[in-house]
Amino acid sequence: MSDALSQPMASDAGHGGDDQGSMPLLQLEGIIKRFGGLAAVDNLSFSLHKGEILGVIGPNGAGKSTMVDLIGGATTPTSGTIFYQGHAITGLSPHQRTHLGIARTFQVAQPFKGLDVRENVMVGALFGQQRLNRVQALHVADEVLERVNRAHKATLKGDQLTIADRKRLEIARALATDPQLLLLDEVMAGLTPVEVAQAVELIRQINNMGVTVLVIEHIVGAIASVSNRVLVLHHGRKIAEDEPAQVLSDPKVIEAYLGERYAQRRTQQSAGGLSTTRIETRSASFADDQQLSGGDS
Repeated sequence: MSDALSQPMASDAGHGGDDQGSMPLLQLEGIIKRFGGLAAVDNLSFSLHKGEILGVIGPNGAGKSTMVDLIGGATTPTSGTIFYQGHAITGLSPHQRTHLGIARTFQVAQPFKGLDVRENVMVGALFGQQRLNRVQALHVADEVLERVNRAHKATLKGDQLTIADRKRLEIARALATDPQLLLLDEVMAGLTPVEVAQAVELIRQINNMGVTVLVIEHIVGAIASVSNRVLVLHHGRKIAEDEPAQVLSDPKVIEAYLGERYAQRRTQQSAGGLSTTRIETRSASFADDQQLSGGDS
């Protein structure tokens, strides 16, 4: 066992997906993160089991991106403990967590300047779990670009990429680290309805390959479609956590985040026999969801 994981083990107190009787892959217990007097994350506890897709929603400023920073190691909690594979990782650096199998994307995609797409992905491979040499890393980069359907753009520079391509590059670079847990921070923001549907399908494919996924998103239809469970944050606190249909009909969630118009639309859809968890491909429906989108979480 890695020295990085030779720390106290978590209790299996959280609830997960298909493998509820086993130790969670990721568990947060009583996490608080304060910036001065502000609690960006306030007593947050939840668990994520291997093979799940957990969607995270909430209004801007709810603490979603801060939560990802805490899990990824970019910042440390004021109090509380983060467990990975049953062992405390709260004090580990981001690169140590990457070597353990935790990878993340960022809201604002920023390719390494001067490197083409293939070389950008190669950086992820070089610093991932397997610690490859350059030749091996290039091979992994090519495989990952095929997986995310961007092999045909391998020689392009970052400033030649569309928003959708930059988002795919963020995902590809994270995948090249060979993660067990992938943290996706608004990888659908700024995309067209067709591109959103493609991103949802990619997330499903990644999950089917055995990668556990935590995805933050404002596009509610997409989150409902792809997630096994949905976690809702508001003012840094968890206000709901359940299957998508239950969460999106929760009065607390509607009041805090979704709003009256969303509730009315869902009622109309239910009356018309439409699924509450199916992603809607009609432009009007996505336009409504896109209006819930915002900037920093």
